[in-house]
Amino acid sequence: MIQFTHRALKGRVARRVFLLFVLSAFIPLAAVAALSLTQLRQFYLKQGDQRLAAAGKGYGMSLYERLQLAEESAATAAALINDPRRREKVAAQHFRALSLIDPVAGMRALFGKIHSSPALTARARERLADGKSVLITQSDNAGSRILLLVPPSDRVSDVESGRFVLGELKPEYLWGTPDLLPAATDVCVLDEASRLVLFCSAPMPRETLQTIDNPSSQSAFGSASWVQQGENHRAVAWGQFMRAEFGTADWIVVASQPESYQLSRVAEFRQIFIPAVILALLVVLLLSMRQIRSTLVPLEKLAAGARRVAQNDFLTQVDVTRTDEFGELATAFNQMSAKLGRQFAALKALAEIDQQILSTLDTDRIIGTVLERIGDMVPADFAGITLLDHDNPELARTYSRALHANAHIPVARQRMEANEREELATSPRGFWTPVEGAGQEYLAPLRDWGMRTAYVQPIIWRNTVCGALVLGFRATVAASDDDRKQTHDFADRVAVAISSAWRDEQLYLQAHYDGLTGLPNRLLLRDRLAQEIVRCERTEGSFAVLFIDLDHFKNVNDTQGHTSGDEVLKVAASRIARCVREADTVSRHGGDEFTVVLTQIHRPQDVGRLSDNIVQALSEPFLIDDQTCFLSASIGIALYPQDGDSAETLIKHADTAMYRAKSQGRAQAVFFEERMNAEAVARFTLDRELRHATDRGEIELHFQPQVDLRTGTVHRAEALMRWVHPTLGPISTERFVQIAEESGQIEHLGSWVVREACRQMKAWQLEGVPLHRLAFNVSARQFRKESVVGMIWECAHDAGIAMNCLELEVTESVLIDHDPAVARTLKELAAMGVTISLDDFGTGFSSLAYLKQFPFHNVKIDRVFIEDLGRNDDSETMVAAIIAMSHALGKEVIAEGVETGEQFSLLKKLQCDHVQGFRLSPPLAAAEFAAFLKTRPS
Repeated sequence: MIQFTHRALKGRVARRVFLLFVLSAFIPLAAVAALSLTQLRQFYLKQGDQRLAAAGKGYGMSLYERLQLAEESAATAAALINDPRRREKVAAQHFRALSLIDPVAGMRALFGKIHSSPALTARARERLADGKSVLITQSDNAGSRILLLVPPSDRVSDVESGRFVLGELKPEYLWGTPDLLPAATDVCVLDEASRLVLFCSAPMPRETLQTIDNPSSQSAFGSASWVQQGENHRAVAWGQFMRAEFGTADWIVVASQPESYQLSRVAEFRQIFIPAVILALLVVLLLSMRQIRSTLVPLEKLAAGARRVAQNDFLTQVDVTRTDEFGELATAFNQMSAKLGRQFAALKALAEIDQQILSTLDTDRIIGTVLERIGDMVPADFAGITLLDHDNPELARTYSRALHANAHIPVARQRMEANEREELATSPRGFWTPVEGAGQEYLAPLRDWGMRTAYVQPIIWRNTVCGALVLGFRATVAASDDDRKQTHDFADRVAVAISSAWRDEQLYLQAHYDGLTGLPNRLLLRDRLAQEIVRCERTEGSFAVLFIDLDHFKNVNDTQGHTSGDEVLKVAASRIARCVREADTVSRHGGDEFTVVLTQIHRPQDVGRLSDNIVQALSEPFLIDDQTCFLSASIGIALYPQDGDSAETLIKHADTAMYRAKSQGRAQAVFFEERMNAEAVARFTLDRELRHATDRGEIELHFQPQVDLRTGTVHRAEALMRWVHPTLGPISTERFVQIAEESGQIEHLGSWVVREACRQMKAWQLEGVPLHRLAFNVSARQFRKESVVGMIWECAHDAGIAMNCLELEVTESVLIDHDPAVARTLKELAAMGVTISLDDFGTGFSSLAYLKQFPFHNVKIDRVFIEDLGRNDDSETMVAAIIAMSHALGKEVIAEGVETGEQFSLLKKLQCDHVQGFRLSPPLAAAEFAAFLKTRPS
């Protein structure tokens, strides 16, 4: 039986059918058993959780009762203050120690010793004053201590005196002994608020106790499960209400049991089910083996035959002597195997040729493989392949071989006449040709070996004749259609190989060399730079990269045309190449830019001298089409390794140095210096991005409130620009304002700020936002122009707001020149109703004449003085003097940069009028600022 089973189940299908029969019996039984086990397990787990819930609840209620008894005992012991014996007897039942706490007399021990009275919260004192007890939980390295605070009596005098009884409960009394718990049950008690473990009859994982679900009410239960020492445990939590009676957080009573204890009945069920399954499987086994033997053994033989075919064994037949469908399938399989054997040899030869084409550019190697394999497929005596020269089709070379012999493959060179090429082009499907007589020189090598008849298959790629594949015969024969097809396939493979070699050569030239000048392009330059870096790392050598740009080359294209420009570039490339050594690399970087790599540099002076030679060569006249043009060149030089250790860095630094050469007058060479790079790039980038920042919505106004120290209200604010770049993130205001001033963009930004501030002020007025005045800054450069008055008036008029809603902040730098136009502008704005503030007072000349001469309404104390308030007496004296002086002149004072409560209090004490700063609020977006104002008192 065992031997039969082993033989019948060798096949995969047999094993699959056998498994199907077995599963048809096993799955229903397993499904019923699994469902039963699941339901039974859930039932017993649910029943066990109910028992745990009851145990936890009972234990919690017993704790509650014990605390009530202890409460009564403490009150009784306090009443027996003059009877030590009875007092000790009453207290010893429930307490380790008991003391009477009197706010006047201190602590008096009633029983045992309590070292210190716990600190009481206001809530605890209120409860004791109301005659209610308080329970306090303490924890230290020795464990948890439960302290009970009980008012001694209901007398008003005791309550009003603040006396209470303090007792430390006995753990054995409060928690009881484990033998009182149900079988296999452990409990833990936790403080709900702090998750402090007060008691555990047996260790439970702390992380489980800390994360167990809180019961949502006194009638609800929380549950948890964990694995301890390889055994699953289940726990149910009961929330014991303690707050009303004892003024403390509720206690969570966690009752737990091993899961195996709850599922002991389920194990008994498993012992019955296993024998029943085994018996059913044995019956199915006997029935399935008979069916498998009669049906699947022939299929296994066919599978073995297919595996032999996969291993290139096409000769062994499948032995199935049956008259049914399996016998017919075996006969068809044997016929197919024989045909595949014949075709496989041809495919193998073609695949080998394809592999050669994909893996190598060596045309000779590919042709050798073709000539070696063609003899296995075609019944010819000789074979030859003639290839035309790619650059000169009148020249050819012929590879020839005597088939079915270990002969070498000689190569002969001949001329291919035009009529011979024409004959090949007009007969793409191949042709027979006699070999007697002269002509057809590509057949001469095979004719010398005794060939009498030849079949010629032209090798054509994209309508271009590449050569010919020749089959030679000693006798006059006719090739079959299959032979002709095989010959055509071999010719196609050779054509692919030739075209691939031609294409790769052309692509390499296009990818690595400039089509106009013939110089290496960027790709080849980077490759040579990488090689040079590796060489210098090994030899600790040095080299230089020159970045050359033709000065004023655009004029040539504009005046003489692009054709003349191309000729200039060719001449320039030739002149640069003559100035360097053969080991150096000259490449065209693009446009009118060239790059030179000077290898094996010993001194920077040599690089400078060679660069000067290039400048001199390119400064000579260019004679193009009888017209003379004069150019020059600017050269940037980067040295390896001091100016960079990668091709990218060296080219970039040489390019940077080239631009420095242009900025210094052109027609010269400049070495790269690190300091010319980072700042120039950063400032250029920010300047370019800043020109479009307002249009793209990247710059917006934020508003910082100013609080009135007398009323605490906020009716004024300052508008501040913020630029959040989409890639660089927030840009410092000082940084982009400085760039804007240098580039002339500051006037555009200043006008935008005023217009946007007026628009936002109007929007807030329509929304009912209680803001009376909005301050803004205008740059000194813009303020000195008389048009600033009209600009501010136009912005306010377009927005539809009154001029007295605006406040202009002017720095002392505007006033230093004593320009009459500045004074006139300030007076005009003040006459229109605009409030004028002197900003950053104290950091410039701080001249009192400014406050008298110009129509300032407010003085803003700079943050430099505010930040030292409370730490530096000089700062406080200075701020007090500025405030007193400004008030004496009838000016209001605003302190900016207030960040601490101490600064806020001191400024209020010094009678400052308004403050702004992070102590009140940082600058806020418009929507956030409106929401902020609505929360403030109006």
